[in-house]
Amino acid sequence: MKELKEAVKVLMHEEYERAAERFGEKFNSPHEAYAVIKEEVEEAQKEMRYTLGQTEVYWIRIKENRITDGTLEVIEERALNAACELIRVAAMAYKARR
Repeated sequence: MKELKEAVKVLMHEEYERAAERFGEKFNSPHEAYAVIKEEVEEAQKEMRYTLGQTEVYWIRIKENRITDGTLEVIEERALNAACELIRVAAMAYKARR
């Protein structure tokens, strides 16, 4: 987990740099920082809800001995989306601390 966290920190800094180049290095106010962080958190939550829902579908299909084609691909994609959104949350928190 330690190595993964370090790799994610690199991604967080890269995301901060992309955002800083496009929107500036700092937020204009704590209110702006909160709004941006809140939006990213909501997007991460949405992706997690999709991930959880598809995981439940997968489990139901397994218990019923039904075909699970495509379900794992959806879980993978949604989990990656959630991870990306959470990296953005971390990057925006980092930006707010600057």
